[in-house]
Amino acid sequence: MFDFNSDVAQGYGVYKNTDELEIAKYASSINISAGLHSGDPISIREALLFAKERNVAIGAHIGYPDIQGFGMRKMNLSKPELEAVVIYQIGAIEAYAKTMDMSIEHIRCHGALKDSVNSDEEIALTVANAVKKVSPWLNLFVQSYEIKQLIENTGLKVAYEVDFDENTSIRQIRELPNKPDTIHFRKLEDIKRAYDVIKPTPINYNRVQSQI
Repeated sequence: MFDFNSDVAQGYGVYKNTDELEIAKYASSINISAGLHSGDPISIREALLFAKERNVAIGAHIGYPDIQGFGMRKMNLSKPELEAVVIYQIGAIEAYAKTMDMSIEHIRCHGALKDSVNSDEEIALTVANAVKKVSPWLNLFVQSYEIKQLIENTGLKVAYEVDFDENTSIRQIRELPNKPDTIHFRKLEDIKRAYDVIKPTPINYNRVQSQI
């Protein structure tokens, strides 16, 4: 079994992503943009209502505070600054979710922050410790198996993620030496193709790695 995840609330003001909820219809978990790289309050509300209606797991999609660059530019933040950025974004999504009797279950990093977490041990541990301060029950999605093992030593739950594109198949993913807990999708045709092969199952934060 695998979790399928996709990003939502990636709009701001009049700028909307018209495809993201179509993709999310085939996902078992959605990552809600938390406002610093994208995601305004209305987009966040729409994403939460979508998740509640379809009963999918929700997570905070966090990034560097870089709206102009859509979070794709690395920022050299101090540890206290990075910790504050992480906690602020998780808090925004969790607080709004509580008004709908929902709770977030995972954290997915975006863009340059995702790249930093998967390549820099110090940044990875700073983000992980910030997440853990909010709740030790949250899953942090990572795409480096070495970083996954590093963060697990802090006691935080970690879900290993791989990307799915036009050159990927579920069979290939099943044959990976390190099997993922969750698969990330960006395109509608890709997630529909995967959905035809296997129906996704959301990650249970108490059972990471028992999904397979």
